[in-house]
Amino acid sequence: MKIILGIVLMLVVSMTVADSAFGHGIGGENLPVSVGGRNATLFVGVQPSVFDPTNNESYLTVKLTDGKTEAVIEHVTFVMELTKDGKQIFKETFHDDLGNVNIKVISKDSGQLKIDGDKESASGGWTRKMFSSLAMEGPIFTSGGLYKFHIEIIGIDSDQNFLAEPPNLNGAISIAEKTSHSVTGIDQKKYAVGVTSYYDRINNFAFDTKNSMVSFDMPFDWSYQNINQTSVVHQEIHIPKTFAEMLVTKYDATLNDIPLKESSVTIDDYSEEARIVHLVINQKDLLEMTDKTNEHQMRFTVMPSKNVQFPLQATTGNAQFQVGLSWDPPVIYPGQNVDFYVDFNELFTDKKPKSTTYDFVLSQHGNEIFRKKSTGLTNSPTKTNTESYTFSSDDLGPIIVSIKQIGDNQYANADFVAVVKPIEKPPQTFPIRLSSTTNEPGTAEDGRYFVDLTWIPLDLTTQEESEFIITIYDQETLLPIPKAEYDFVVLQNNNEIFRHSGIAQAGGDFVNFRFSEPNVGQATLRIENIDKSSEYVEIPISVTPEFPLSLIVLAAVFSLIPLFSFVRNRLIA
Repeated sequence: MKIILGIVLMLVVSMTVADSAFGHGIGGENLPVSVGGRNATLFVGVQPSVFDPTNNESYLTVKLTDGKTEAVIEHVTFVMELTKDGKQIFKETFHDDLGNVNIKVISKDSGQLKIDGDKESASGGWTRKMFSSLAMEGPIFTSGGLYKFHIEIIGIDSDQNFLAEPPNLNGAISIAEKTSHSVTGIDQKKYAVGVTSYYDRINNFAFDTKNSMVSFDMPFDWSYQNINQTSVVHQEIHIPKTFAEMLVTKYDATLNDIPLKESSVTIDDYSEEARIVHLVINQKDLLEMTDKTNEHQMRFTVMPSKNVQFPLQATTGNAQFQVGLSWDPPVIYPGQNVDFYVDFNELFTDKKPKSTTYDFVLSQHGNEIFRKKSTGLTNSPTKTNTESYTFSSDDLGPIIVSIKQIGDNQYANADFVAVVKPIEKPPQTFPIRLSSTTNEPGTAEDGRYFVDLTWIPLDLTTQEESEFIITIYDQETLLPIPKAEYDFVVLQNNNEIFRHSGIAQAGGDFVNFRFSEPNVGQATLRIENIDKSSEYVEIPISVTPEFPLSLIVLAAVFSLIPLFSFVRNRLIA
């Protein structure tokens, strides 16, 4: 049972309230009007309010109600013109004795407009037949977006009562539309990012891989007249829960280069397959922006914020609890303990702290990796309830954090998304200076030598021969020691796999060695018997396997060290 009650419910409620205050609505609009000496409200709506290319059937409703009694005004006759993107779709006269004009619409991409109904004798307006609804067929609602209408009310109360001064009204109804866009992440994988626009159709969608930034445009009239009729502009960005770089705790968003308020950007993790980032700009915010922009469109950008924002919040499917989740450290790496803080706030009680049970569940790729039955407190300060877990390197990527069966209620569940990131390997700088030491009894542990090490290539693989550059210095004079003898040794699992005895003629020397497949993994590089002493230096090294031919060619063609490193890490993971 997946019921999106939290953020989405609040958004729907806010938009419903806004519609009652007379403004462009999602699938419908209410307009105040003075007609026949009384105040009234004209409602124009379309259902369903979300465009579905697989369903071409919808219903257009036009209704006039008395402003005082809210009763439907009967025998209404009006002329309606519907346009989109400046092009007329139809202009027809309609009539209904009961005051409710309900039109069944069959939308087609091509063809002439056809109307199936009767003609009312006095006005000649289209009206329903005795036993069937009024119907229209043709290129009407063929896409999502903003549909504008002009209505002239020419008669009310009786079929023959035509108004001497017919009121004219202009408005618009928005049919939401979801589009899907293929983008490439920094991991070079393809992801489908969706955008649902609840105002008008979007265009110029783009994804900046380097900055993980989504951008798109939408036509918009920034005039005060239009904004005063626009209750809210609502966009949704659908992010796959496998798209790790975009799954963060906070997003930064702009509208025409103006930063959006934090309250305008909310995260919804209720969907099983995608996170939804809501951008909701109310009428007040639009009015504040109108003097700061001179464009004829809205240009949105959304990208991960550099700041972490906790707690994440969600409402359980049964609308009983608001659940908050945060974790420390805020960036999760494998091999470190992570504390998850779970907060429970009851929505419809006395708000007193109470004991409750819940299941803390971690899952990835549809499989549970951890589950624990716990007891905690509701309506308590944040971080009252704590769960701990240490992820492994096998858990890299998105993790679904679920709080399930709160109070043993199967519908009291909430899901969140976290990401386990790979440990970033700091860039190696050469030379590496090591200070010698000795294990010989009766001698000081601190040695007399510095050894500078450099190796080429940076990543030691079985693919090619590696060259090691050695320079031996006197710690007191900091000068190279001429003709310094040494033994170059490679150890693995405490077993010696290579030894070379050499002389640093001017303090420096070179050793070449090619690792083989059995040497893949961790090893130790040791320089011992330095200058005929018992002193030595050592450093851990990592040997990676040989690349498949296709990846070698790819790296050679593009000469991209980051890509080279990425593929190598994927192979050894």
